[in-house]
Amino acid sequence: MKGLHPYFLLLILFASSIHAQDSHYWTQQFGTRSALLGGAVLGGAEDNTMIYYNPGALGFLDESSISINANAYRIESIRVENALGNEADFQSSKLGSVPLLAGGMIRTGSEKWKVGYAFISPVDFNFKGIARAEGNYDLVDDSESPGLEETVAEAAVTNKTSELIVAIGLGHQINENWSVGVSNLFTVRSLTYQKSFSTYVFLNQDENSLVGTNFLQNADYYNVRYAAKFGVVFQKDDWDVGLTLTTPSINLFGQGTVASNIAVRNLKLIDENRISGVATARQAELKTKYKSPFSVALGTNYTFGRSHLGVAAQYYAGIDIYDVMEPAPGSFVRPIDLAPQLQSDEFLSLQSAAESVFNIAIGYEYEVSESLSILGGVRSDMSYFNQDLNEFAGIKPTISNWDIYHFSGGVTLNRKNSSLSLGLLLSAGSNDSYEQSGSFDPENPDLVAGATTITKASYSNFRLLLGYTFYFKKFSLNDSPGADD
Repeated sequence: MKGLHPYFLLLILFASSIHAQDSHYWTQQFGTRSALLGGAVLGGAEDNTMIYYNPGALGFLDESSISINANAYRIESIRVENALGNEADFQSSKLGSVPLLAGGMIRTGSEKWKVGYAFISPVDFNFKGIARAEGNYDLVDDSESPGLEETVAEAAVTNKTSELIVAIGLGHQINENWSVGVSNLFTVRSLTYQKSFSTYVFLNQDENSLVGTNFLQNADYYNVRYAAKFGVVFQKDDWDVGLTLTTPSINLFGQGTVASNIAVRNLKLIDENRISGVATARQAELKTKYKSPFSVALGTNYTFGRSHLGVAAQYYAGIDIYDVMEPAPGSFVRPIDLAPQLQSDEFLSLQSAAESVFNIAIGYEYEVSESLSILGGVRSDMSYFNQDLNEFAGIKPTISNWDIYHFSGGVTLNRKNSSLSLGLLLSAGSNDSYEQSGSFDPENPDLVAGATTITKASYSNFRLLLGYTFYFKKFSLNDSPGADD
């Protein structure tokens, strides 16, 4: 290729990736009313979503057992422009449902102590993008291949990341104004990631007519971690104020596999002679480590007439770069004399990090009548993606590094022992300085190797929220043990 530096293609292909929707803390909100209010409920809500938002409010719950099941039916779209230079974009669209929260309360026999449990899905990200470019381009010196060369380039990325939180909360009402609590959060995280990149250039000559590269990168792991959330709530007259502190996570256990493979054919790697080679490695049953940061949240809820206004803010501390898995060094390139200095651990490594972020939410509710309420909310959702992760040559599964803004609105229909919520949720974000590697640009033949460019990425999500809350009256603490069902 014109001006192709030795080892350039090999190194760039391993370094190339696109960066997906797994760098946000506030993408999902949980429960029914809480989700429509954008999560601005730190001062308390009358359901067991408080296990997640503020366990300090559990002590104020009147019901002994509450069951919540909320689903968001979504249409999600992600687009990364110029994924192969100006030739093609990455686009991913998904239609499906997201279970937001299911849980309940356990009867303790005490009006002061409350115990709850919940199953929460804070991360449910799926991305699948394919970009392909075909055409005739002047990519090779005319002395070797006169005229235009027929070229085919293709890139594909698949990322499936999910987290499930099993939460056990305990709340204690100190007096009529104060309540404290703690939630034990056990988080199971799983990730499946695959990236491929290939280029084929047909030279205009009889011998060595095909120059080709194939690159494949895989990561698959799960991890279990623990964190504790401490909360306190003060309620008096029309004001409710809540404060929470969440500890950094403690790694419990996990296991994963990483693999990289690249094959080159008739490429100029060392000198003017075209050669072929393979670089491949795979390591399985590696221990995993994943971290979530310390965070602090403060919010207030105020009632005036038929209106309820809530404001909440949360700060998340940063996390330095660390290894999710630590592969051992080993042979990587074959024949080994092509690049004996390259070791497998550098290209199999998978790292993570987080920038500190600050999010804020505002929610409003208006009681039209005893049985009907209108709710709305808006919140920020800043990306915690650390740009320094772009500098290393390992596996980089993160795709989303854009800030998102969420808007919600809907109604709640209240009955004596239950409520039904219907709502619409709209999310949008973009990044005009999105760092995209692996680009193909016929105007600059070096970029056929997968050079890094700055492009634009956009994200949108439209969801229909359907939630149902049922209050088991027969378990009310104020009822006698022999109350009727």
